[in-house]
Amino acid sequence: MGRQTSETPRATGLESLAFALLYSLPEFARGIVVPRPSMTRLLARLDTQAAAQRFCLRLRVRYGGRSLYVRGPRGKVLLLLSQGDVERVLAGSDSVFSLRTEEKWHGFSPFQPDSLLLSQGEQRGDRRRFNEAVLGGAAHVLARRIDQVMTEELDGILGRRQAPVDWERLRGGYDRATLRLVLGDAARDDVQVLSTLNALRHQGNWLGLGPRRRGRARRLRLAMTAGIERHLEAPAGDSLAGLAAAAPQSARTCPAGQVPHWLLALTGLGSTVIGPTLALLAGHPEHCERARAEACATGGERRHLRACLHESLRLWPLVATLPRVVTEPTGWHGATLPAGTDLMIPVAVHNRNPQIGYADAFTPQAWLDGRAAADWWIIPFSAGPGRCPGSDLGGTVGTAVLAALLRQYDFFPDGPALGPDRPLPKTLDPFSLRLNVVPRIL
Repeated sequence: MGRQTSETPRATGLESLAFALLYSLPEFARGIVVPRPSMTRLLARLDTQAAAQRFCLRLRVRYGGRSLYVRGPRGKVLLLLSQGDVERVLAGSDSVFSLRTEEKWHGFSPFQPDSLLLSQGEQRGDRRRFNEAVLGGAAHVLARRIDQVMTEELDGILGRRQAPVDWERLRGGYDRATLRLVLGDAARDDVQVLSTLNALRHQGNWLGLGPRRRGRARRLRLAMTAGIERHLEAPAGDSLAGLAAAAPQSARTCPAGQVPHWLLALTGLGSTVIGPTLALLAGHPEHCERARAEACATGGERRHLRACLHESLRLWPLVATLPRVVTEPTGWHGATLPAGTDLMIPVAVHNRNPQIGYADAFTPQAWLDGRAAADWWIIPFSAGPGRCPGSDLGGTVGTAVLAALLRQYDFFPDGPALGPDRPLPKTLDPFSLRLNVVPRIL
């Protein structure tokens, strides 16, 4: 065990190399901005997240539970392995522990340079107020509309006979619903907005390390922005665009610059979260029946269904790593973190910490009784000033999707189930999940 001194410990060169190979390289290969299906499949077969967690736990033991510096491709990074340090950074000022890291800028600036995520100072405060007004209100104001749109777009989406789940068809229906909810019904078939966004996300995946095609990126971003602005100019009241028109804004806000992140977050929910949640419910019939009862009931909060969605996000978080950067000299355990210090919070490791009694089990009850929300090891949505202002909206949209599907279909595992008889895998490929679907007789 390392000595307890005021100096922040540093990993050895061999430990830094091992961390890069076991954690950083697989995360980069998977895709920081958008998942690469072929690499996601390979990493799931290798269960790379299990190896990464074992290594991080060894580091925590060796260095007395303290956070420590590791060497990364851009220099040293402070790896937060202490629960207290995670709480301090996430609960602290987002102007001191800034979200706008160099890595994030390279990954997200190709398609959302004016977004809240990449903003700082007064500009960030302005855009935060705008996003909270739109996204925070949408979870309640648009709740019925969200249910209506999901019901319409997912009606019969998986066919009227027993068959394997057609994930591509399901994602297509979900994407149409997303366009309607974000930009209004007129955007339902505006596939160019999503196609240009996805092309730019794939370019961002290289984090500035790959071939630079600035001219192509500029053309794609102009085309995407023009499409978004066209819908914002005549906003439908029952959409995020409609709420944006009435939200407080200034010359700094750039409403059109916020929309790509809304689309990114909601399409990511559909492509990588809904499938695992359905697979978990298929492997846990008692939870599935409770969730279906909520889906079929008129009114109600769907608390159990939302807890199932949140638990899926804990087990396989949409964002596996939270980076931060220190913007001014900051006291740290008797020492000082210089401005420019990069921080890394390995969310996927902490969400499965063995100190959590249900780390590798599907436990929606933890979200119902408050255990998960009170535990700083469990941070699938970030926390504090950096928490996503659309987290409640994402939960409302996700439960509406699950409810629309559970009312229509029964789901059964086609192969090994994600059930309670064994620990759930730490690495999962949502693109290769195999489920059979049987239409319900209503």
